[in-house]
Amino acid sequence: MANGQKSLRHGRVGYSTYHCCPTALSRKPVAMAAAHAASASLDFLPETNRWRNPMTFFLNRPQRVLTALAFIALPGLCSAERIVLSTEDQARLGIVSQALDAAGSQSGMRVPAVVIPSPDTPSILQSRYAGVLQRWHQTGGAQLEAGDIVATLNSAELAQTQQQWLDASVELANQQAKFKRDRELFSEGIISRQRLEHTQRAYQQARFKREATYNQLQLAGFDTKALEALRDGQGKPGDYPLIAQQPGQLNRHFIRIGDQVAAGQTVATITSTQALWLRATVSAPLADGLALGQTLQATTGSQHTSLMLVSKNHQLNDDTQRVEVLARFTEATDLRPGQSLSLVLSSVHSGVRVPASAVTHSGSITSIYLRNNEGFEKRDVQLTPLGADYLATDTLAPGDIVAVEGTAQLKGITLGLGGGE
Repeated sequence: MANGQKSLRHGRVGYSTYHCCPTALSRKPVAMAAAHAASASLDFLPETNRWRNPMTFFLNRPQRVLTALAFIALPGLCSAERIVLSTEDQARLGIVSQALDAAGSQSGMRVPAVVIPSPDTPSILQSRYAGVLQRWHQTGGAQLEAGDIVATLNSAELAQTQQQWLDASVELANQQAKFKRDRELFSEGIISRQRLEHTQRAYQQARFKREATYNQLQLAGFDTKALEALRDGQGKPGDYPLIAQQPGQLNRHFIRIGDQVAAGQTVATITSTQALWLRATVSAPLADGLALGQTLQATTGSQHTSLMLVSKNHQLNDDTQRVEVLARFTEATDLRPGQSLSLVLSSVHSGVRVPASAVTHSGSITSIYLRNNEGFEKRDVQLTPLGADYLATDTLAPGDIVAVEGTAQLKGITLGLGGGE
């Protein structure tokens, strides 16, 4: 009993026994001191000639005195959900408040991402056939238009395809003439239908063979004008051009004239600021919270750029067990392919961003302390993780003011001084 009375004289007994409920507030001080002595050990500190309650270490002496006096002198200070505290008392207790803002596209978890050319546009120039680089027609960094010739290569394999196309063109012309003649002969009754059908099949086969080789040359960059030049003997056998398929800036790879180039090797790329995408890999739970068409933000330093989510795979990568997402820039940017930056994964649901420092936990219950004219009101809320913070989709609105520092003191007041979790 002596220890309890000592603690009472120094304003510490209320810290663990005065609870914000009618039953606790109706107890007599002596009974409360006895209960305190039975439930919490008090250490005597000879150097200060004071008794210390282990539950009060996180408050300095002025804060402990203020809190104890508030409960002893003002028994109606708080109810089950309300805490009456003046602005001056809040400052003395170290309680800091902050207004909530709407959870926009810049609120959320940040994941590393990389800028890539749009997969919807042909931005990579690759060799169709193995061969030798003959000539660069453009310098690195040049601004190109669609249809500009970038380089010329020569391939022995392509020379064979060109010869096949020439042979097929001659054969088609011959079979076409035969088919025309036999149709006339058949109409005059000179030849049989069987003879006409045989000539027709030969013509169709010749046309198919010519179309097949024509398509191969088209893939190598030959247009109608180039094929006519080849047919007239004006082009060099085996030569074929690499042609820009879109406007943009040329990025040449380090390939010298005379170097061997493998089939399918990238010779150059074209960067267009109007056709840049962003690629990132995220965990499956994060991917589930994203929706196609959603507006996202990319950040690099102080620069923020808007994007739209255009692709989200549903299959996990075998090695990383993550999901690949692609977003398209919705505005012109000076970013470059290969550049790294952060993608902000905002929630598809609208709501309010709640700082993590404003949230207290009691088991599975999450609560915040909402400021009002009299002090604070404790409010239990349903929250969803949003990066380092939380998202509240109801019960809170932008502009609501909550405590972001000193929530431990507020929680201690609602539970009772020195009360447990």
